[in-house]
Amino acid sequence: MSMSRDDILANPLNRRYDYVMYEPAFVDFYDNTDFANHGYWDEHTKTASQACQNLVEKLLEFIPRPQGRILDVACGKGEPTRCLLKHYVPSQITAINISEKQLATARPKVPGADFRLMDATALDFPADSFDAVICVEAAFHFNTRRDFLREAIRVLKPGGYLLLADILATREAERSRTFRHEANFLAGPDQYHRMMRDVGFSDVHIIDATEPCWRNYFRYVTRLYHDRYLARQITFERLQEIMAVNYSQVPDLEYYLLVAGSKGPHRIESVALN
Repeated sequence: MSMSRDDILANPLNRRYDYVMYEPAFVDFYDNTDFANHGYWDEHTKTASQACQNLVEKLLEFIPRPQGRILDVACGKGEPTRCLLKHYVPSQITAINISEKQLATARPKVPGADFRLMDATALDFPADSFDAVICVEAAFHFNTRRDFLREAIRVLKPGGYLLLADILATREAERSRTFRHEANFLAGPDQYHRMMRDVGFSDVHIIDATEPCWRNYFRYVTRLYHDRYLARQITFERLQEIMAVNYSQVPDLEYYLLVAGSKGPHRIESVALN
């Protein structure tokens, strides 16, 4: 069942991210690109924008041969969507978000793609519409994640693939933190795997990427801003402000997961962390 435009735009996430994602310091951290994710940090990764590109590529490795139509859920300002052009032509790409401001930024990045205002838990597409659905660091915000998974498997064609970069928080964080939902609490990868199977996905693969995605991101932020402080590019007060945000996530975040599942018997490719 689709959701009204007014209800979508009223989501309080818009007020937060329409501000945060356009802050000059936020954009600067991502090398003046429009990425907004933790990313995937291997030994060769030097910048936040490179890490974010790595993350999209790592998720697409789950698909034996990327082809057909793909849906990018919670596309942000369109940088992850633009990464899809390595494997898809614009006419194969549909991207959705709940923010008109972010969609307006995203559309020029992939001319010819179909960008739409839509809630992930109420996808306004017919069944069997897409060969792949990808969602990068957003499912933990959905109310609920399970509702999104049901919608994802509905709109996937038989043999289609769901690809997720997702974050699991503690029960207390899911209960008390803003923009989280206690119904989304999962104790770990095993519970996530069972949920995927319960919804109907087969050949489910889950990789614990907490080290390359979360901890290496944390280390990069810590090093970057301490280096800037040492170079007197930022004040001590600004350093404290930035690190307080980073430190506050440590008690909450349990797992950073890369998740893939297929609708039907098609095989998911094995993906290795490097």
